[in-house]
Amino acid sequence: MSRATTTHRVVEYWTDQGTHVIFPVQRSEEVDRMSDAQLISRYGDPEDGSVTKIAH
Repeated sequence: MSRATTTHRVVEYWTDQGTHVIFPVQRSEEVDRMSDAQLISRYGDPEDGSVTKIAH
């Protein structure tokens, strides 16, 4: 699972374009139920490339 504070989850991953992406998402019950892959799909930028590795 991604890192989390009391107010945010921080998702970190790498793409096939060599991009290292880190982004925060404000926590809610819905966000806390989602997997990192689901958060990346919803909030990540497709222009960064395809996900090759998710930090756990």
